[in-house]
Formats: sequence, structure tokens, C-alpha cells
Amino acid sequence: MMSRRKLMSLAVAMLAFLLHIPPASALEKVRLAYAGWGVGTAIAYVGIDAGIFKKYELDVEEVFIRDALTGGVQSLIGVDLVLGFGNPMAIFQPLLGGADIVFLGSHVSVEQYGMAVSSSINSIQDLKGKKIGVSALGSKSDLIARVILRRAGLDPVEDVEMVAAGLSPNRVMALSKNLIQGAPVAPEVAAEARKHGLKVLEGKAVPVVSSLLMTTRSFINKDREAVKRFLKGYVAGIHYYLTRKSESLAIMKKYFTGTDPNQLESMYYAFAAQIRPLPAFNPEAVQALLDAVSVADKRAKKVKPAELFDSKFLEELKSGGFLDELYSEKVSL
Repeated sequence: MMSRRKLMSLAVAMLAFLLHIPPASALEKVRLAYAGWGVGTAIAYVGIDAGIFKKYELDVEEVFIRDALTGGVQSLIGVDLVLGFGNPMAIFQPLLGGADIVFLGSHVSVEQYGMAVSSSINSIQDLKGKKIGVSALGSKSDLIARVILRRAGLDPVEDVEMVAAGLSPNRVMALSKNLIQGAPVAPEVAAEARKHGLKVLEGKAVPVVSSLLMTTRSFINKDREAVKRFLKGYVAGIHYYLTRKSESLAIMKKYFTGTDPNQLESMYYAFAAQIRPLPAFNPEAVQALLDAVSVADKRAKKVKPAELFDSKFLEELKSGGFLDELYSEKVSL
């Protein structure tokens, strides 16, 4: 008759077999750094805590860094991958200087913003040569303004002057005094702008980068298979997050003990809105980052968004049927 210990060992072995999880000794360790909590961090922790990365033979060691401003770029010296997003200058200046950094994927938030303008302005094109008020260089409002301007055929660096004018209410007041002639505003601020006699030129939804997944080309060259398996685990983590809400919330709750359940659920949905089955890069959103950086570093004007990404891994997952297997319910991709 088997002892209780042997029965437990057998049960664990059977569970690992059924879940296709290799033994710990067979797992390859990779180090993943993150700065702060965001959509990318949530997906990674779902992948770690739900054992998804282990199914792809990876033991992911998470490394928390306190350098939220740079998004952890400098930490790539000691880790294999970084998830996060900080100040555009801190991320792109090392790249422009020849740093061995490449983006593997990204998430974007889609913002509904219009452009509030002074009464003399009739179109976005009329803002050429004018001042555009944003909260700060590289801020969300700055990036949104650059997408709106570029869509209208204006160069956000050469054709307008970006001015730090504070938060939305401050920007509306600056517009009303003609200190600036344009400012991106959210729908809830648009009504206030109109009360001041300002126009709000309606714009389409604007994509803004909310998280970047980075590594080094040297790590790809050294262990391409590990990068591929990590992205498989990450994409599978996205599927888990989108299709298993209660389990994902339980994992998030571990890192936000004491948080009101309603707030946690709101966070879940806010992240879900930024997630697509494949974390492919958005050219418009990345171009806005480059435009912001090129104000201080002209080298950024020569860079094309696609040059910053190694998209082959995600393309292989899509063309190889990996997504079809995950989303067997035929969700539109």
C-alpha cells in the first residue's frame, strides 16, 4: 500500500503531466524587470502565477525596479527582458546613441480626445505656426496632440510650438486668454472649453503607448528560442487574462491587498481595453514618441517606427497558427 507521501508525489506528477508543465529542473530561467504596475505587468504576473510560462519551459524571475521614469531601460544590463514605459527621452536617447535595445511588442490605450482651439481657428491645419498647450513634454496629452497634428498633415516638431501649460483646466484658461491657440482635451473637458467660447474640433480615437516589451538584440542572438517561448507564454497570458476574469482578478488581488473590489475590477477592465490578442506595435503611437523625442534630439526624426521593433516573433506566432489554437472560439483577430 502506498504511503501518503508517495500518493501526493504521484498526484503532483500526474497534474504536471496533464498540464504539460515540465519539472523545475528542465525549466530555463529568464529575468524579467518591470517598473511600476501597468497592463504589461498584469499580463506578466498572470503568466507567472498561473504557471503559463512554465508550460513553455521557462522559469520567469521577476525583478522590480524603482526607476519608473526610464521604464527600466538601464536595467537591461542585468536582465533579459523589461516591461514598462517611462519618459520617452529616457527610453529613446539610449537607442539613438546605439544602445543594444529592441522592442518586441507593445500595448496602447485608445483615447477619445478633441482639439480645443481659439475662436479664430477653423481647422487643425490653421494651427500651423501656433502654440499648442500640453501638460508636459512626453506626457499623454503631448503624445495625443502630436498624433492629431500629424493626421492633419502638420509636422508636430517643425510646424507648431508645444508649450507646457499644465492640466486640462489650466490649458482651457490659457486658451481663453489666447496664451496658446490649441490644446488636446478629453470629452469631459470639452464642455467646459465651449463655455469659455472656445471651439472643440472633434478628432478620431487616438492611440497612445501604455507599455513596451523590450530586450536586447544580443539576447535574441544568444537565445532566440527563449525569446520565442517567452512571447508564447506572454500571448497565452493575454488569452488567460481576457477569458478568465475571476482567476486574473484573484492574481491581481495578491498584489493589491486591501484594495476595494470595485476598484480592482475597474483596473481589470481598464487594462483589458488596452489588450489585443497580439501585442503588435502601433505605428501612429510610436511615431508620436519619436516626435516628442526629436524636439530635443534631432536624430529621432530619421527613425521609422518599424525600425525599433523586431516583429518576426509575433508574426511567426500568428502565421504558425498559435493564435488560432488559443482562440479556438474564433475571436476576430
